[in-house]
Amino acid sequence: MKKVLVTTDFSKKAWNALVYAIKLYKNIPCEFYILNTYDLNAAQLVTTVSSQRVGHFYSSIKITSQERLKTILKDIKDLSTSKNHTFQTVSKPGILANVLEQMTAQSKFDIILMGSKLITSSKQFFIGSNINKALESEFNCPILIIPEDANFNGIKDIAFATNFERIYYKSEIKPIIDLAKINNATVKMIRVYDQSKLNTVQHYNTTALESFFKSVNFNFHVIQKSSNVENGIQSFIENLEINILAMITYKHNFMERLTREAVIKKITSHAKIPILVIPADHI
Repeated sequence: MKKVLVTTDFSKKAWNALVYAIKLYKNIPCEFYILNTYDLNAAQLVTTVSSQRVGHFYSSIKITSQERLKTILKDIKDLSTSKNHTFQTVSKPGILANVLEQMTAQSKFDIILMGSKLITSSKQFFIGSNINKALESEFNCPILIIPEDANFNGIKDIAFATNFERIYYKSEIKPIIDLAKINNATVKMIRVYDQSKLNTVQHYNTTALESFFKSVNFNFHVIQKSSNVENGIQSFIENLEINILAMITYKHNFMERLTREAVIKKITSHAKIPILVIPADHI
């Protein structure tokens, strides 16, 4: 039984992420936890002059949160959902990134899904502050970012961006393998290189990856490093019709630039596919 956490702010993008999750795990027994967090906004705090009034505001937004979550459960009943799916709602006070840290520390979730905003004027996706803060936090659970207008039509190809410089751990690769298995998808590993030949460490790590991915279809691809790595990966995604881009977050090296700032803010500003961000097991 998988435990899937889906965040919601009751927006279109959040509903789309939930629908995507339900379809993605259609044939897999799942417990879905639909999370909404609430807090006082700056204007309310400025105009609040007493602790009693603060309490009143919190009670009001808590009730609103709970009522809107009940509405989501009603809306889910109108969907064609699996009998193996159960749904629970969670309403918690606080900043979303902090609540996610607490919840993932207390309970083991297999994956978190979050919706991203489509800017209609430029047809680019905007990664909001909630997702940025979640990715910058000490999260220990894979996060699947779903663009606002991404529809689930099956997953045939998963791209895994890496440069083979780091040792891989089973816990990091497992989320990719899980998605590949339930969709019978092929994992396409993308290497962005400075030099065409692999060094000793890279050879060792590619061998480890071959062992990890032996239970699914996989292959290797290379992209010569240019002045704009992100454009190269984006072209690969479009040319090979990739359905999901997966990355592991690292600190202090190439993948930090690729996953923290560049990919989350640049690739996702162009990509129309979901992005799976996996926290490194060992930093």
